[in-house]
Amino acid sequence: MKITFAVKALIMKDDRFLMVRRNHPDREIWELPGGHLEFGETAEKTVVREILEETGLSARPVKLLDTWDSFLPDWQITGVIYLCRPEDGEVRLSDEHTDFRWISRKDEDYALLHPVFQERMERWDWESLI
Repeated sequence: MKITFAVKALIMKDDRFLMVRRNHPDREIWELPGGHLEFGETAEKTVVREILEETGLSARPVKLLDTWDSFLPDWQITGVIYLCRPEDGEVRLSDEHTDFRWISRKDEDYALLHPVFQERMERWDWESLI
């Protein structure tokens, strides 16, 4: 069994946030940008690095929003979600992802987002994030 810690970013631009489609051969997985901590990194440094690696955007974490957990056979991922603001750059996806969308919670595409994130996001005060 394996347990890992990861960070995800809710990158807000105006009233929309960025979701990315994971390059997965068997199914369509839409998620928030982010990834696993490397030894010696803080969660904030990890989220900044992962945003840059996965999207090409420079962004800064504003505040810690929530925690999340994903349970797979023999693997648990526990993580945090940071509210982030883009500072510059255009989205340029890494090989980890095949597509991206800037969406609002009211868009149809919101239903594509992985349920582990949707469940957490349903409780947020979205007006305070914009």
